[in-house]
Amino acid sequence: MEIPVGEYFDAFIKWVLEHGKGFFDLLSTVLNFVIDALENVLLLNHALYYPAIVFALIVLVFIGFGFQKQLGRKAWIVALALVAAFGAAEAFRYQTLERAITPEEAEAQAAEIEAVGEELEAHAPEDYVAAINGLQALQEALPEGDDSEVLKDARDEVSDSLRRLQRLRAGSYDQVADQIEDVLAAVRLLPEAPEAPLEQLEAVRDRYRAFSLIDEGERIARTLGRVDESALRMSVVNERSYDRYRELLDTGARVFEEDGLPEDLRERLDTISSDFAALNPRVLTWYPWAMVIILMTLMAARFSSIGLGIFTALGMLLVVSMGLWYETMESLALVLAATFFALLIGIPAGVLSAKSKGVDRVVRPILDFMQTMPAFVYLIPAVMLFGLGKVPGLMATLIFAMPPAVRLTSLGIRQVPHEVVEAAQAFGSTPWQMLVKAQLPIALPTILAGLNQTIMLALSMVVIGGMIGAGGLGEIVLQGITQLKIGLGFEGGLGVVILAIFLDRLTQAFGKK
Repeated sequence: MEIPVGEYFDAFIKWVLEHGKGFFDLLSTVLNFVIDALENVLLLNHALYYPAIVFALIVLVFIGFGFQKQLGRKAWIVALALVAAFGAAEAFRYQTLERAITPEEAEAQAAEIEAVGEELEAHAPEDYVAAINGLQALQEALPEGDDSEVLKDARDEVSDSLRRLQRLRAGSYDQVADQIEDVLAAVRLLPEAPEAPLEQLEAVRDRYRAFSLIDEGERIARTLGRVDESALRMSVVNERSYDRYRELLDTGARVFEEDGLPEDLRERLDTISSDFAALNPRVLTWYPWAMVIILMTLMAARFSSIGLGIFTALGMLLVVSMGLWYETMESLALVLAATFFALLIGIPAGVLSAKSKGVDRVVRPILDFMQTMPAFVYLIPAVMLFGLGKVPGLMATLIFAMPPAVRLTSLGIRQVPHEVVEAAQAFGSTPWQMLVKAQLPIALPTILAGLNQTIMLALSMVVIGGMIGAGGLGEIVLQGITQLKIGLGFEGGLGVVILAIFLDRLTQAFGKK
């Protein structure tokens, strides 16, 4: 006879959800608040005040207590000075990032861009003769009698570009430059590329690219025309539009100087470039990760070793260079939240398990079940009870990572020498005093080993949590798998490794001390 265990479990989860919806909604709100709070602190969200306050308190406590042995009371003076400097930097960042742009300023800048565009049109090429001549000169300079695949591709690219130029409408300067760039990329693959025609064609490409300022300027002017009273300078243009227009302005300044265009036009382009720089959406984006990396590096160097500090700095800079800082901090926030709740539940459960054999008999098989259940299975009830997102990822991570905290807390309490317990009883200690002042301090290294294992398990589960929308590095790894992007998956895995080594060595150092 078959027993439909899966159906019974499904019915049980549905019954729990039906009768406890209010509780799960409240729990989801609380957990989501904790995760968001940690993310805002790690990312130093300038739109809120508390991330800066919490970060300043962390710096104060870390410097004050962490360097008290070396500096004495001066450590707190140094800590207060650093917090004051950090507060001044935060005030400057807030004023910079929250600086608004008025519609009148945006309208004046748009008008200047349009006026310069109209003036550029008077100097712009009327046809693509220069591009056609450059391509034909390059075509004639290509080596003959070579049937290699690379040369064949280069010839085809030149021929195709010549045909496309015949069909382009007037004023399509950007498309002309793109066609020339494709040809240059194909010809550069040749072992012996003709240098003189290439240099000539590069100059032609830059000239057409410079005059694409006309069309791009019109798009920027339209964007500025939509600015309202609530717009911030940092949110007017996106990063892609900003980078493109800045690149065109730089190219235009160089090309127009070589072409001998009127000096007043070049000065107006410099003015536009200076005004447009104030709309840079990347202003001070380096500040949050720089502050967090400095703090993480100091913590690693102080509590573990100089080597770990150097590794942390270089590893986190590599994460930034891969463009995964936000995802890494998402994963770190989820790990810290899961570890916090795992210890909040696990340490008391471990103490009760050590004190009572009856509790131990109940807790031990539950822990065995939690540790042997495949990690992916935890995702199913978590999704059913909390839906998709970070909260079910946190719950699955919490359940998966909690057993070491319970087991090693119980083990540490049990390993406290009987002589210590008897001495505490002889001096009239209450059970609470014995636990807090004798048993827990002696068991602390074992409990911290449990903390280390809890963090490692939480980090491994966070990656799996990417399957249910938990975000972070797990989502990057999942994208690499599902989209067959090997490089992207490797970058996500490398970020996980860097974070794991930092957390592992740091918590191991706590346990040793």
